[in-house]
Amino acid sequence: MDYKISVIVPIYNVEKYLTECLDSIINQTLEDIEIICINDGSTDSSKQILEKYQTTDKRIIVVNKTNAGYGAACNIGLRLAKGEYISIIEPDDFISSKMYDEMYKLALENNADIVKSCFYEYKDSETDTKGIAEKINWSESYKMPETVFKLNDCPQFLYFHPSVWSCIYKKDFLNTHNIKFVEAKGAGWVDNPFQVQTLSQAQRIFYTDNAYYYYRLTNPASSSNIVNITNPFDRSDEIHEFLEKNNINDNNIIAHLYKRELSYIQTVLGGISSDLFYFAYEKIDKMISRMNKDILYKNEYINDIEKHFYEQCKTKEGMFSLMKKIKEKNKNVVVINC
Repeated sequence: MDYKISVIVPIYNVEKYLTECLDSIINQTLEDIEIICINDGSTDSSKQILEKYQTTDKRIIVVNKTNAGYGAACNIGLRLAKGEYISIIEPDDFISSKMYDEMYKLALENNADIVKSCFYEYKDSETDTKGIAEKINWSESYKMPETVFKLNDCPQFLYFHPSVWSCIYKKDFLNTHNIKFVEAKGAGWVDNPFQVQTLSQAQRIFYTDNAYYYYRLTNPASSSNIVNITNPFDRSDEIHEFLEKNNINDNNIIAHLYKRELSYIQTVLGGISSDLFYFAYEKIDKMISRMNKDILYKNEYINDIEKHFYEQCKTKEGMFSLMKKIKEKNKNVVVINC
């Protein structure tokens, strides 16, 4: 049986949040979906929760496997998916009941390779069962396309949070371009290259200001946390290799990648101790050295603050100074959500 949407849920030790996530998926107003749950070697009660749900909803498929990371789990889901469109939901998050109904209609109306929506940043409350949701609405700061577009028309999407879970992707589009996740350990920031590969190769992207996805910030084991400080830099290397291989060299696209990479550096410098500085320095130096100075200095999207930050990053002393300034400004720096 074919479905309108295949929902892929990569799962690792999320017993605290999994029920809320699954409930939000099975209660969609669009019922013609399949729910592919990849249990990536969980050691908590996640497996038992999945088994319980599988007995009550025939749309749920459970795959139990040894732990290999977020990317490997998602790739299994991509191989199994039978839906016309594909969605990826992180198991500590949850979604509005009308997400797939409305996004699927937009996909059909616009013959879209990708439909991308706004989302909510969600924080659990310590005093109330209902958390706090803040809509991340990019159109408040940028003029967003009102019809289908390609990345060249709106390159700022590469500076936004990857938020691959706020999209649905046409399966035929992913298959045509052989788009898969990088299979790194853990979460590994693999959403970053997936975002670049999908957005840069899509011919028809549609964006909606409606928000359906609740992205939880208060899970200490969130995939957005930097566990290994090499992750941002390794993923950046892979992104540039992909762009070079596919002759994607639009200056505005590259400029927005630089903006993102400068923010990576700032986040890493704010979250490491001095004894790790020299370990991070080689990675940062490689990233800085690769940047095209003409694009940095002449592109309208790169502002003076970013240029100044780049200049400071060109020496060890400048990086040390930046690290101290960031830590002084943010006394309790936690490296998340960059």
